[in-house]
Amino acid sequence: MARSGSATAILRGVLPQAGHRFGLVMKTLIPTSILFLLIASQVACCAGSDLVMEFLMVGDLQGWPNHMGDEEPAIEITLVPCRAFFLDISDDDLHRLSRVYFPRNLKALLEYEVLFFNHPRLNFLTLNQHLMMVEFVGTEGKASIAYPLSHYEEVQSPWISSPLSAAFPIDMEKFASAMQRNLPDEFPGLTRLRIDEESPPIFTNFRASGIFAERIYQWNRPAFAKPGAKTWVSMIDGPSNLPEAPAFISWPYGKSEAWAFGIHPNHLGLHWERAGEWWELVFLSMCYHTSGGGLLEFDESLSMKMVKSQFGLFRDLSMMFHNIIDFVSKVGANTANAEVALQSAIEVREEAELDYLAREYESAETMITEAIDMANLAMDEAVDAKDRALMWIYISEWSATLAVAIVAGFILWSLMVRRRLYRSVKTTQLR
Repeated sequence: MARSGSATAILRGVLPQAGHRFGLVMKTLIPTSILFLLIASQVACCAGSDLVMEFLMVGDLQGWPNHMGDEEPAIEITLVPCRAFFLDISDDDLHRLSRVYFPRNLKALLEYEVLFFNHPRLNFLTLNQHLMMVEFVGTEGKASIAYPLSHYEEVQSPWISSPLSAAFPIDMEKFASAMQRNLPDEFPGLTRLRIDEESPPIFTNFRASGIFAERIYQWNRPAFAKPGAKTWVSMIDGPSNLPEAPAFISWPYGKSEAWAFGIHPNHLGLHWERAGEWWELVFLSMCYHTSGGGLLEFDESLSMKMVKSQFGLFRDLSMMFHNIIDFVSKVGANTANAEVALQSAIEVREEAELDYLAREYESAETMITEAIDMANLAMDEAVDAKDRALMWIYISEWSATLAVAIVAGFILWSLMVRRRLYRSVKTTQLR
């Protein structure tokens, strides 16, 4: 059910070794299919590593949170589809899918490390499932993050009436009331973020990335905090009637800490296009901190980011390879050598992922570079197989064309030039 290393909307670096293949590699933000979102495309080879965080994502089929883990081996996501606002999916289908993908019992739920809410419609889940999630939020070593903010009652009312509302520091009733009073007012601009300098360095460790200073965040989801909640990051430079509002808040709940945020997670968010790689690591650092696994330092996150870009390049080379193989297989080409070469590259890539999850980034970079070189060789084999297949197709087609031309020419020559072989027919005249 989990997925890792599948699709993101982030511009990745291109290694010189692969420069002859393609220039820029751009991933799409929009999911290509519901199946792609729901079912794992690849399971991390070292799920037992303490660096791998398994997310249970409850909520919308769209939005940038669904892209966390696209290129991050340390994140695996299972999506429970409780909302599909822009997709033509009936409520009955969403209800059925929510039942299918939600864990069967509390023991199965506690196998995840992170519970993430992406403006869900909680009315699709039973009261017992709500209570299971409340238990998860208060469990030591677990991280819970909520974005329940929505203009629509289908999200607001079930959240307010759910026991989960009491577990998180975000005041959903205040948010709903503010939306009715048009607070904040319509604000077409973009804002910046400000970090609370006195807080532990979950966010300050990423200041050098520049993601907090950039004016790239949509202002339409203020995360109103309940009394006793801590504000880690604020949105600033907002509309005149609400120029500042909490962006990331938390409070202790049970034996853990519950998080909520107010950055609008739509699927075309400029902040995700421009800073998505960093935000993925910020969320990962939040989860490590909450679960007792320490914090990500900036240097370490920079190394992770560089190696991840190469994982993304390898994935794109593999996709190009399979597209070529699918094409030439239809015309009967022999692709065995190419497929063996790519399988060898995949094995090296898996070793690189093991090093990455062990936080041995230099070794991981060396291995993934080798895997990319091997993938390029596999591409050469695939291209050669394609060229051979097309050459025989061209030869066959031209042979058939030439044969038809020769036969037609011989018949024409026989009829028009060698007429003496045939008996003459006298011309008659109608009288």
